[in-house]
Amino acid sequence: MGKENVMEEIVLNSFPFDSMDVLDEDTGQMVADREYEAKVFANYFKKFLSNGVYFGEYNNYKENSMKVSLEGGMNIKVATGAGLIEGVDFENGEDRIFTLSRPASSKRIDRVVVQLNNSLSIRATKLYIKEGDNSKPADLQRDTNIYEICVAEITVSSDSNIQEENIKDTRMNKELCGIVNSLISVDGEELYQKFQEYIDTVTNELVRKDQDIVLKGTIKDKDGRSLSTNDFTNDYKNKVDSLSNTNIINNLESTSITSALSANMGKFLNENKQNNIKKGSSNPIPSELSEGDIFLRYFN
Repeated sequence: MGKENVMEEIVLNSFPFDSMDVLDEDTGQMVADREYEAKVFANYFKKFLSNGVYFGEYNNYKENSMKVSLEGGMNIKVATGAGLIEGVDFENGEDRIFTLSRPASSKRIDRVVVQLNNSLSIRATKLYIKEGDNSKPADLQRDTNIYEICVAEITVSSDSNIQEENIKDTRMNKELCGIVNSLISVDGEELYQKFQEYIDTVTNELVRKDQDIVLKGTIKDKDGRSLSTNDFTNDYKNKVDSLSNTNIINNLESTSITSALSANMGKFLNENKQNNIKKGSSNPIPSELSEGDIFLRYFN
């Protein structure tokens, strides 16, 4: 028989599998053959979950997850929330109050930071204030053992307390923090802006039921012919008048819609008007006549 052609097989890294006790030939002891380090799980989550904070229903965190707000004076509050850093989960189970120090002079930009520390002596996450200087915030540390995200930047002054406008929410910024996304990393700030623009557009186009409707612009008939604002046939005018809370913009001085003439008809009457003709049995009163009027006197 000829030699069997066997293709090369390569064993891939994979998990998880059930662990079994097997004999260790070196020690003669039974040991587990499937043990996984924490970094294996972290690397797994990194494949489909991005860094940042969670904006989900879990614990009702939603959009307030890890949000920083003013607490008065030099105090700030970091709300409850949770997130993910390099595949490692963290959770802040209660509101945290931090008192920021005043700079000796001018201003300083501090950052509210969540830090992952993978070093063997630490192996934890922590929330803390990272002080910067008067020109820029402190750099975020991101190396083999440490990875930091920033949920807010606070501008502190030497001569005044912290105000709401001194707190900059950076959770949406994917370079500094980001929102935890599944599979595809989405620019949270861009997504939020697009959503806000959509809401603004819808709001601007809505007409509240308790508001008057004002008709503006050119009105066209069923054949597409343009009509001026006042140049309605009775049929069109009656349809418009039937609308409740409707104001018709008129080009004539008349305040009555029913008595207003079309612009063209008003022009015609103005250009082709005739003198007044008055009559009476006595002599006319000059002050009651205008130049060009005709007066007819008759006798009883």
